[in-house]
Amino acid sequence: GIHLSIDKVYRFLDKLNNKLKDKVEQIAFAHTLRVLGGNISVVFYDMTTLYFEASDEDDLRKTGFSKDGKHQKPQIFLGLLVGIGGYAIGYEIFEGNTYEGHTLIPFFLVHDKTINN
Repeated sequence: GIHLSIDKVYRFLDKLNNKLKDKVEQIAFAHTLRVLGGNISVVFYDMTTLYFEASDEDDLRKTGFSKDGKHQKPQIFLGLLVGIGGYAIGYEIFEGNTYEGHTLIPFFLVHDKTINN
C-alpha cells in the first residue's frame, strides 16, 4: 500500500469539498465495516479542538472555550465518529466558538443515513 505521513493528510483536508469529503467518508466507512465483520454495533463520538497560532478569525476559526487553555487563539472543532477499535466512520468541522454540546445532534443528522444503513 501507499504510506502517507499524517502531515500530508492534514494538509489535504482543507482541500476537500463536500463531494470529495463524502467519498473519503464512504471509503472509511466501507473499510470500518469490512474490518468489523460487517457489524457496527457501537459508535463513539469525539470532539477535539484544533487551534491556530495565527490570530486571524474567519468563517470557521473563532476564539472560544479551549480545553487546551488556548482561549486567545482561533480554533475549530473537529467531531469524529468512530467504531470499535477507533476505526473512522465520519467527521464534521464546526466553528471554534460553538458549544461542544450543541454539535452532537447536527452531527448525527448529517450522518444518520450512513450509520443506519
